[in-house]
Amino acid sequence: MIGTTDRMRVDYAQYYLYGTNYVEGEDHNALERVRTGNSVAAAAPDHLTVSCGTHTGAIRLSVEGRTDPPGPPEADWETVVDLSLFSATGELGVQPWGGQAADEAVRGTLAVAGAGWYRVRVETRGRDKGRALNVANPWVEEHRLTLWPAPPAPDHVHRVTDEVGKATYDPARPAAPPIPPDPSADESLLRSWARSAGIAIDDNKSIPQSVRALAAAAGILPTRHEP
Repeated sequence: MIGTTDRMRVDYAQYYLYGTNYVEGEDHNALERVRTGNSVAAAAPDHLTVSCGTHTGAIRLSVEGRTDPPGPPEADWETVVDLSLFSATGELGVQPWGGQAADEAVRGTLAVAGAGWYRVRVETRGRDKGRALNVANPWVEEHRLTLWPAPPAPDHVHRVTDEVGKATYDPARPAAPPIPPDPSADESLLRSWARSAGIAIDDNKSIPQSVRALAAAAGILPTRHEP
């Protein structure tokens, strides 16, 4: 899917991607990981927190779910970061703070390949303008999220050039590793992945070894999550 909205609601300088398996408040240290990481986003299973310059109001947001990696980032994006996110069910959607409905243009699922690992590119410009205004409506800050299926890997910072980002980003700091799902969720994880991949399995029987082997080859099993 591809969509753009000029009315993406921002509160407390943040918005999210949520999966249907995410439990509210589970990723309670996300903003701290943003500040001590790449300066713009932090991912956990079924959850992505994105940090804005604008405290309250609107930003312009474009989203794209695709099956192949994007090309090099365009030069006019001030901060660009790639990070890994796991989707247990194959459903990931934009969510403002407080649970309000996102604009229809960016409401669809971005996990186009079903359950599994995705790479997320977060691109921003205008965060300094948003920080200076604090409350912005109409928008002065623009973000773009691009997701595609890819094995897990540490964060990759293409660049951080805005003052909002440079205030916390340290290029000498080791890149943050991806966070895998809880290994105790193995069975439900494999069943969700099999359904999203079109593999028929009996919910009343154990998962066949052949399905486990396919999941392992696809990088789905928790034992294969380490980059």
